[in-house]
Amino acid sequence: MAAEIFGEQGFIIVLVALGSLVVAVWALIDAAVRPESAFRAAGQSKVLWIVLPIVGIFLFTFVGGVLGIVYLAAIRPKVKLAG
Repeated sequence: MAAEIFGEQGFIIVLVALGSLVVAVWALIDAAVRPESAFRAAGQSKVLWIVLPIVGIFLFTFVGGVLGIVYLAAIRPKVKLAG
């Protein structure tokens, strides 16, 4: 049904956009629940990693997804270890 509405390439783009949105929101929520002290101990800014996914989502959903992936893959392990 969705492929009929968006076309085959459009359907893939919609799926990637939704996946990017999910990753960005996941990163945003994860950053929000971590303590500020863990971010400081890891040499990162909690406010920055809360704001970046939000800005990325509003600029372009894929940017929010990429920033979410960066947070989840590179920053979150450091913050989790420091917390």
